[in-house]
This record gives sequence, C-alpha cells and structure tokens, in this order.
Amino acid sequence: MNEHSTPPHSAASPSPSDPPVSAFSAFEPPVVRMKSPADMADALPYLLGFYPSDSVVALGLQGSRRRQGGSVRVDIPASSAWPAAAEEVVGFLLALSEQRDRPPDAVILYLCQDPELGGSPRAVAERLRPLASLLAEGFAAAGVPVHESLCVSQGRWFSYTCTDSACCPAEGALVRPPGSTSAVAAAAAFAGIQVRGSLRDMHRELEPVVAEAAGPLLQAFEREMPAISAELAREGGRERLREATAALVDAAVLRFGRGDRELDDHDAARIVFGLQDRLTRDRAAEWLDPPDVAHAATLWRYLARRCVGPFADHAAAPLSLLGWTAWVTGDTVTARVALGRALAVDPTYTFANLLYEAINCGAVPDTLCATLRAERAARIRRGGRRRRGRLPRCLGRSVD
Repeated sequence: MNEHSTPPHSAASPSPSDPPVSAFSAFEPPVVRMKSPADMADALPYLLGFYPSDSVVALGLQGSRRRQGGSVRVDIPASSAWPAAAEEVVGFLLALSEQRDRPPDAVILYLCQDPELGGSPRAVAERLRPLASLLAEGFAAAGVPVHESLCVSQGRWFSYTCTDSACCPAEGALVRPPGSTSAVAAAAAFAGIQVRGSLRDMHRELEPVVAEAAGPLLQAFEREMPAISAELAREGGRERLREATAALVDAAVLRFGRGDRELDDHDAARIVFGLQDRLTRDRAAEWLDPPDVAHAATLWRYLARRCVGPFADHAAAPLSLLGWTAWVTGDTVTARVALGRALAVDPTYTFANLLYEAINCGAVPDTLCATLRAERAARIRRGGRRRRGRLPRCLGRSVD
C-alpha cells in the first residue's frame, strides 16, 4: 500500500551545508534544529505517527528553510519491483506536493527495515542500496535534489549520500544512544505528538483472530449465509435485512459502550453479512459523534478481525468503517492503516478507495458528517427509511 500525507507544520533536515530547519509545531511551537542524519532518523516516527517498518518514505522539503511538505510511504517490495516502486514514489510525492502547494524543492529519503533473525543492520543497508539509488535517480530526473538518503535499521542509521566516516560511519550509528533524550523527542512531547508503535504492530492488530477461534466463527458464517440468502430471495427481504442489521449494529455499539467486548459469533456473522450492503454500511457510518464513535470503532475492529477463511474479503466493510471513524476523530494514522488493509483484502472496494483519496487530497469529513446526521434525522422522521449519502465534493461521486 502507499500512503500520502502532509503533516502539520513539521520539518526535516537538509544536508549540513544548508540552513537548519525547524520540526514540529503546535500553537507557538518549539523550534528544533535538525543538524544531522541522526536527528532526521530520530524525527521520522514523530513525523508519521508510527515507526515505518518495511517502508520507503519520501519527505518533501519546501522553501529556503526546507520546511516539511508532503510525505509518501510505500511498502518495500521484492527487489524485482524496485524500479516500479521508485517511479511510484517519485510520482506520488510530486503529485501530492503540487496538489498542496508546489513541487518540492528537495527530498529526504528513508528506507526502513530491520534485519531478519541472524542478520545485521549493515547487511540490510547494503541490500537496499540499489533501491536508494533508483529513488535518487528518479527524483534527480524530475529536477528534485536529494538532500539526504538514509537506511534506518534496528535503531541504527546509515547514510547513502555521505562517504565521510567522521560523520556518517559505514557501520552505521545509533539513532539515539542508550539513556539519552533527544531534542526531537522533547519537542514532540511538548507538542503532544505521540508515536503509535510500529506499522507492523498496527497491521497485526487488524489481522484475523487466531486459529483456535476461527473454527466456531466459520461455522457461524456458514450457518448464517444460507439463511440470509433465503431472506434476500423473498419479497422485501433486502429491506428487512437492512433494518435487522441496523438494529444489531445499534445494539452492539451500545453494548460496547457499556464495556462489553464480545458478541455472539452468529450476531457477528449477521452484521458482517449485512454490512456488505452499501446502504446498510452507510447507515452504520452514522455512529460518528462522541462518545459513541469510539464504541463504534471498537466494534468495527472486532468485526474485521472475525472475517476469517473464505470470508476474509468481507472485512473490507468493517475496516473501511474503522477508517471512517478514525478520520472523523482526527486519527489519520489509524485511518490510513485501516483503509490500506481494506484495500489489501479487496482492492476494488470503492468506499475504501474514496475515503483514502479524500484523506490524501486534504479533505475534511465535516460535509459528509453533516450529510449523515441529516440522513439520520430524515430517516427517523420517515419511520426508518433513508436516502443516499454523498462523499465530499473533492471526490466528485457518491458512496458506492
């Protein structure tokens, strides 16, 4: 998956010959001078909100003070796909920067991957060096100089642009020596910026439940599927299923709000099947206001992890709803991870694609939130019927 973002008022470091720049801002922000590759490596998880394991990150720099512009993250692919990946990263960052403001004046590249068991960070850095070269060549061809290119592996950084062992040792250097507190970490704490763990950990939290629980879940799905198919074949069955699913969702959100953390497997299966219907899913998105939005997010995460075996692609609906609730509450890190996973299980899922596009184009969910609130009020007045919702104008098309 690829991820694009423009974090607020952050910045990164150019090469030593350029003027230092500031990082992070909240209200009247503290200014952090990013003077070394170590500062840059230390800042990366704070700029993204997570540790980007197995990732290529391109960070655009704007203006004479080299303030941070857009950023792009993609998974590190197999080596055979490195040329295509490099082209993709360059294209994404240029498109994002021009959409936001203007092309970047420079770029900083990060290649982040830990060694496998028995491997070494230096071996990782050397293995990824050709990918770093492809990225640098791609940006150079686009007229964007690379100020720094780093490999970050197992707490050490390696520079692909500096050959001076006095400042950039070939064996790498610690991002943060044991017992030290960096200026970057202090500024991030002051600004209230938190790191959510590694990207790998965040994906793991959305994986299907362990095998021991999969058997009863599969039985529940297999039992409910023919019953739902039979109901859909009856006159008015689709509308009855929509209302039944909405009632189950409402009850589950309220239960989770009281502290429950489990649903009956058959209820979970019925909700998952019901959410495959677009109108039912859109109605479920109406749980968007505090405190219920947090309970709804817990429900969507719970349901997504229970889409197992041949029903794994059904997780696209609850994962997209999780991405939606995260976007509504300002948690774009979780939103991107959830929507990315939704598209991994079903690349054609339109709702996830449109939400992902909305986040990347800098849209805010206010318009859609107002529409969904109005839909809910109108449905209540009509005794349960609802109308079609629409996405923000920047997307130019309706929810599907």
